[in-house]
Amino acid sequence: MEIWMRITILPVISLFLFVGLFIGVDTWQFRNNSAAGTAEIISLRAEQNSTSSSDGPSRDFVTHYPTVRFVTDHGMEYEMETTQGLQPPIAKIGDRVPVRYSVNGNRVQVRLEYGAWRDWLLAGSITFFSLVFFICALFLTKRDVPKI
Repeated sequence: MEIWMRITILPVISLFLFVGLFIGVDTWQFRNNSAAGTAEIISLRAEQNSTSSSDGPSRDFVTHYPTVRFVTDHGMEYEMETTQGLQPPIAKIGDRVPVRYSVNGNRVQVRLEYGAWRDWLLAGSITFFSLVFFICALFLTKRDVPKI
């Protein structure tokens, strides 16, 4: 194979590998420095999104971002919007949802708790598939060395 294929293919695959590892490290740090709890939904913000394709009609959908109220293990009460949208069925205002929260100094972050397997699914799948493609690309683009 040509050297230009190595120059173009391997950096792109390496970028996907880096993104998967970055998401994995972020997930690992958040899960190590967070606690599980429950929170009450006090409001919902709807965000209208749409997808369009050249071969068909566009599809509109709404993502709901809840603002939740929760109390930490130390008795501090916080109200803030989660970083993840709700999955159907949509919870109502006043419902209690499982969350993971991290309080590090002035930085407070809260995410909806879907379980450890779901947190690791995105990072693991991106890392796994990009690693497989990287190894395949190395073998497919290796230089043929003539036998002496």
